[in-house]
Amino acid sequence: MVSEARYYRIGVDVGGTNTDAALAAAIFHNGDQQPKVKIVGSSKSPTTSDVTTGICSAIRDLLSTNRIAAPDILSINIGTTHFVNAIVQADQQKLAPVAVLRLCGPFCREVPPFVDFPRELREVVEGPVGYLNGGLEIDGRVIASIDEDEVIRHAHAIVDAGISTVVVNGVFSPLDSSPVTQEEQVRKILERHIPRVDVVCSRDIGRVGYLERENAAILNAAILAFGRMTISRFQKAVEDLGIDCPLYLTQNDGTVLDAHSASLAPIRTFSSGATNSLIGALFLSGIHEAGSEINLKECQVIMCDIGGTTSDFAALSLSGLPRESPATVKIGGVRTAFSMPEVLSIGLGGGSEVREDEDGIVKVGPISVGHLLLEKSRCFGGSTLTATDVVVASGGKDKVTMAVAKVQDVSDEVVQKGRQNIRKQLERGVDIMKTSDAPVVLLLVGGGSIILMDDLENVEKCIRPQFSDVANAVGAAIAKISGDVDSIIIPGQKTHEEIKNNISARATDIAITNGAQPGTVEILDLDLIPIQYTNNGAVRAIAKAVGDLGWDRRPRRSLVLTSIEAEGNVNRATRPSMNKSISILPAVDIDIVSYRPKVSKATGEWFISPTDLLFILEGTGILGTGLFDLRLSRRSTDSSTGGGGSGYTAYLNSLYALSLAEQGKMRVIDPGVLKRNDKIATVAYVGAPSVSNERLIGDSELQYATEALAKYEQIDGWAGVLAAEIGGSNGMRTFTMAAAMDIPVIDADTMGRAFPRVDMSLPYVFKAATPVPSVVSEARGNVQIVAQAENATRFENMVRTISVELGLYTAMALILSGSVIEKYCCHRSLSASWFIGRAVCMARALKMDVVESLVADIPGGRKLYSGKIINVSRTVKGGWTIGTATLSLDDEVKAAMSEDRTSSMDERPLVLQYQNEFLYAALQNQDSSLEALCTTPDLITVLDQNGTAIGTHELRYGLRVSVISMPADPLWKTPEGMKAGGPDAFGIDMEYKEYGAEWKKPRSVIAEFGL
Repeated sequence: MVSEARYYRIGVDVGGTNTDAALAAAIFHNGDQQPKVKIVGSSKSPTTSDVTTGICSAIRDLLSTNRIAAPDILSINIGTTHFVNAIVQADQQKLAPVAVLRLCGPFCREVPPFVDFPRELREVVEGPVGYLNGGLEIDGRVIASIDEDEVIRHAHAIVDAGISTVVVNGVFSPLDSSPVTQEEQVRKILERHIPRVDVVCSRDIGRVGYLERENAAILNAAILAFGRMTISRFQKAVEDLGIDCPLYLTQNDGTVLDAHSASLAPIRTFSSGATNSLIGALFLSGIHEAGSEINLKECQVIMCDIGGTTSDFAALSLSGLPRESPATVKIGGVRTAFSMPEVLSIGLGGGSEVREDEDGIVKVGPISVGHLLLEKSRCFGGSTLTATDVVVASGGKDKVTMAVAKVQDVSDEVVQKGRQNIRKQLERGVDIMKTSDAPVVLLLVGGGSIILMDDLENVEKCIRPQFSDVANAVGAAIAKISGDVDSIIIPGQKTHEEIKNNISARATDIAITNGAQPGTVEILDLDLIPIQYTNNGAVRAIAKAVGDLGWDRRPRRSLVLTSIEAEGNVNRATRPSMNKSISILPAVDIDIVSYRPKVSKATGEWFISPTDLLFILEGTGILGTGLFDLRLSRRSTDSSTGGGGSGYTAYLNSLYALSLAEQGKMRVIDPGVLKRNDKIATVAYVGAPSVSNERLIGDSELQYATEALAKYEQIDGWAGVLAAEIGGSNGMRTFTMAAAMDIPVIDADTMGRAFPRVDMSLPYVFKAATPVPSVVSEARGNVQIVAQAENATRFENMVRTISVELGLYTAMALILSGSVIEKYCCHRSLSASWFIGRAVCMARALKMDVVESLVADIPGGRKLYSGKIINVSRTVKGGWTIGTATLSLDDEVKAAMSEDRTSSMDERPLVLQYQNEFLYAALQNQDSSLEALCTTPDLITVLDQNGTAIGTHELRYGLRVSVISMPADPLWKTPEGMKAGGPDAFGIDMEYKEYGAEWKKPRSVIAEFGL
C-alpha cells in the first residue's frame, strides 16, 4: 500500500502591480527521507499600499483554492520591493537619520560620509560624523587600536544630536579575522552608552571598497526601524491567517534570510525580484534535475522575465546561483559595494506600444500602457496598439483572455514587422547576457512572455514552463539558504588545501545554523586569493555553502521579533538639528552644449568649476589607457604600483575642496608662462589602487609631502604643481592641494597618459632631471626623504619598498624646473582631458554616438574596432597584472558596416595585450599571427557603449566595447622615448606600428576661452 504525506511552502513576490503567490509541495512516498518537490498552485492579488493586505489576500486565495490546512505549511518566503522603494523615494516617514563613525586613524578624510548622496535622500538620512582610531592595512596590520574613551565621547555627541542609529565603518574591516573585530568592539561600547541604539557594522553589509561599503551600510541603517516594523507586520499577518510557521525573506543571491536576520539587514532583500524569477524558472523547467537531457555544464542558462512594461534578463552562474553584477551598483542614486545580480532590463513587455514611423519601420516599446493594458489595448476595446495586440492579430487569441477583439484592421505587414522587432530585441538581450559561445537555453517566464511567438536565432532551446507567470513566487517558495565565509588567513604551516577544507566546513556549519538541512549543503563558491606585497603568504579565503530548507515535520522556527524590536523610530514629528556638510554634487541642469569655462583674459588663469572637474574626470579615465582600477569586484586583486586607480574619490575630493576654497584658489595656468628656474612640485600617489579604494587618503597628504620637500630643499615658494601622470586618479590629485596651498596647477604632466612606473616619466627618460630628492609620506606622519638614488629605476624600486611598508599607498612629491617642463613634459594634458570629457558628456546629452563623437573631437583619434569580447586571460607576474583580450565583430556591427560604405573596419578578430595599461591592438590572422594596428607608446583605450573608459580588470566575455587610439606626444617617438615606452620596454616581440596620423598639439582651454 502506498502512503503519501505532503508538506508545503508558500512563496510570495510583491511586485509593483501584482502580488504573486505559489504553493510548493513536498511529497513523501512510503517514508522517503527526501521528498519530491513540485508546484501545485498559484494565485495573484493586486499589490496594496500597505503591502500586507495584498500578501494576505494572495495567501488566503492560495490556501482556499488548494484546500491546504495551516499546520501543513512549513514556511512562508516573501520577496518584496517595499524597502528599496523607501530608499528610492527618500521617504522621510520610513527612513531614520544615521550617524557614521569611521575607524580609520588619520586616514579616510578624502571625502566625508554622505558626500555623493542625492540631495533629497541626504537631507533625510545625514547625521553626525566621527573619525576614530582603528582600521587595518591590507595585510592585516593594525592602523590604530580602538580607544574606548574616544568612542564614549562620540557616543555622547550622538545622544546629544538625538540620533539612535549608527554605522561603524573600519578600514579593511571585511578582512578583519580577529575573534572580536574592531567594528564589534565599537558596537558593544555604543550599546552601553546610547539607549536603544541600532548599530550597523559595515563588514556585515558590504565588501572591500570603503566609500561604497559605507554607503550600503548607511542605507541599511536608515531602513532598519521601518524594516523591523514591516517584517513584524508580515509576521502578524501570517499569524492572523492562522498559520504558525517561520517567515523568510528572499535576498539578492537567490537564497533566503529568516525574518530576524532580514530585520538586521533589509538591504539584502533590495534586488531579489529577478533572482527569484531565475531560480523559479530553473526549477519549473526541470533542467536542474538528474536525467535532464540538458547538461548545465555544457550550456549557459539565461532567464527572460517579460512583464507588462519591461523584459528582465538574468543568467545562471556556474555556482548554480544568479550571476553577480560586475559593475558598480547604485541604489536610490547611491553607489554601493553590494552584491547584486546582473540584470538587463529592456523596455519591452505585453503592454509595449507598437508604433510605425514615416519610413515604415515598426518599433515595439519602450513606451508601455503598463497596468492599463485591459483599458487601453486594442484587443480589450482601447485605442492603443500593443505587443499583446500583435499576439492576437497573429492568431494567438487562445493565449489572451479578451473582453473585445478589435485587431482585424491591423495590417499583416505591421504585425509581421512587430513580431520581427520583438524577436530582434529579445535576441539582442540574450546576446548581451551571454558569457561564452556555449549553447544558450532560454527560460521564458512572466505574464508577458506570450509576446514571443518566433524562434530566437541565438537560442538553442527555449523553455516556457507551467506556472511561468508566477516564476518569481516559485523562486521564493523553493529558495535555498546559505552560509558565507570571507576572511584573511595567514597560512602558517597549513597548506592551501587544508585552508580550503577548513573554510568549507565553516561555511557549511553556518548554513546549517541558518536553517539548511544537513546532508543537502553544497559548497558552490571556494577560492583563495593571494594578498600581494605580503611576506607571510596571507590569502583572502572565500567560501559559500548553500543547502535546502528542511522539509521535515519539525521546521526550524525563525526568530520572531519581540515587540520592542518591532518598534520603529520613524514617523517622528521633528528631526534633530545638526550641522550638515556642504553639498558638492554639481548641478544636473547645466547646459553642457553652451557651457564655457571661466578663463581670465588679464591673468591667463583658468578657474575650475564643478563642470570642469566632471569633464576632467571622464578625460583622465580615457587617458588612463586601461589603467588597472579596482572598484568593487570581489575577486579583483591588484598588484600595480602605479598610483592610478579609480578617479571617482579623487573627483569627489576635488569637488569638496572646491566647495570649501576661496574664490579663485583652484586654478590652472599654461606651462608657457613658467620661468626657467621656477620650482614646480610634481606629485602623485604610488602604490596599489586596491588600497586607495579602501584606505582613503587622509588630510592633505600630498600637501605635507610637498611642504616637507620644500623645507628639505629650502624652497621659499612653489610656482605651481604638476601631475606626474594625467591618466587615472593621479590626473586629478593636484587640484585639492593646489587650492589649499594657493598655487596654480600646470596644464601639463610628465607622461601624457598612464604608465606603471615612476622612471617612465619623460624628464627621467631623457635624463633631463632626476627624481631625487623626493619625499614619500602618508597620513600617520611617516615621512621618508629619498636624498640620493643610483638612477631613476633604482628610485622606483626604492619607493616601491617604502610603499609596501607604509601600507601600499603613499603620497610622493618631486621637483621639476620650469625649463625641464618646457622641453620634456607633455603640455596641455589637462586641457586634453577637459576636451575629451566634454565631447563624451556632450554626445550623451545630445543622444549622439559617444565613440564616434569622441574620435572626431580628438586630433589624430581613430576608432580601431567595435565588437564583443570573446576571450580574456590575465595573470599576476612580476608585480604587474598582465593579460590579453580578444574581440570579434557581432552581427549588429557587421550590419552597420554593410550600410556604411565608408567603414574601413577589418572583420578579423582584434587582440589586445596589457600590462596594467593596454600595450597593443592587433588583428589576428587565421594562422594566429598578428598584424599590429597600434602599439605603445601610442594610446589605446577601450570604451563601453556609453563612452566610459573600461579598466583592464573589467574586461569580460560578452562585453560590447569600442577600441580607440590616440597618437602619443612626439617625445615618445624619439629613440629615448621608444626605449622606455615602446614594445621592447615591455618585452613584446612586435615592431612599433607607426601611428599614421599626424600628432597635433592639444587644444588649450586657456587659449581657446581666454580670448
